[in-house]
Amino acid sequence: MNGRQSIFDIHRTMKFHLELTDKCNAACPMCGRTQQMTRCLPDMTKVKNIELELDLIKRNFTPDLCSRISEIDLCGGLGDPPAARECFEICEYFIGFGIKIILSSNGGLRSETWWKRLGELFEGTASLVEFHIDGLEDTNHLYRVNTRFEKIMKNAEAFLGAGGAGEWHFIPFQHNEHQIADALKLSREMGFSTFRIIDTIRFGKENRFTYQLPDGRMQDLNPADPDLIRTFQTNAGGARPSNPRDDLATATAVRCKSEVQNRPYIVATGAVSACCWIEGSDDERRMYSKAGVDHGLAHNIRNRPLEEILLEEPYRTIYPQAWAENTNPVCIRKCAKMQRSSRRAL
Repeated sequence: MNGRQSIFDIHRTMKFHLELTDKCNAACPMCGRTQQMTRCLPDMTKVKNIELELDLIKRNFTPDLCSRISEIDLCGGLGDPPAARECFEICEYFIGFGIKIILSSNGGLRSETWWKRLGELFEGTASLVEFHIDGLEDTNHLYRVNTRFEKIMKNAEAFLGAGGAGEWHFIPFQHNEHQIADALKLSREMGFSTFRIIDTIRFGKENRFTYQLPDGRMQDLNPADPDLIRTFQTNAGGARPSNPRDDLATATAVRCKSEVQNRPYIVATGAVSACCWIEGSDDERRMYSKAGVDHGLAHNIRNRPLEEILLEEPYRTIYPQAWAENTNPVCIRKCAKMQRSSRRAL
């Protein structure tokens, strides 16, 4: 180990990405937790039905560390944050230190009373909820499988009515593209601060995604008409995508988003990772193998202090070396070629 500092600097302002739980009420076919061709059932080789507990959070996110954190993104790779039993209490703990919370949810869990309390907690702070609602009553469930639009609307109304700030995030498909204008209008009537169109990159080479609904019927997801989306965006005065890819299609130099933002990722098992894209990948396993570190045990906040983990390999020399040598395909794809889903605010 040489004298290079870690890509994460615990002495300057930090951000964190936390997966509170891998539990979820929905069965979105493009989600990593879902068996798309088996009635959208959860893939139990990935799902452990586990969550980060408040006591575990407090033990690792000490008052001293929290004083240096500006933002925490509660967004699960496999789960929906409100599915965690102590989601509210964890939000309450972090907000007590003035930390901005960004909670990402399909909005279909919990009661209106719970969402009202969360709105009251978020009121007057920079914190917000991203409600992922991909259509209206007759279409949202085609992607957000197993959710109920009426319940989502009631929960969102309770949260917004209590003073919470919320954004409506909408993935356009062929089956819901005609509803963007109506959804945008509804979002403004309800009091959402922002409406965002999310361009997913998960269609694959065939530019189509086939899955089996819980009732056994086969269904296709098809991309929305890009010309229609561009026209709508222009007419609505929308901003450019937050991470445009066109100019970077052939780039190879990795500029790590996690290093730039000082933003580690922690999954529901407690394992620490560089980011949500590399977590669980062959690339990450290779980095840890080279470091001679047991990722599941040594770099897990259930077993070791978070601040120690962030200063060790592979975060000191091994990741930067892989970036310099262009030997880490996930990093090249996500933070060089910028192959990520983009977001447009309307």
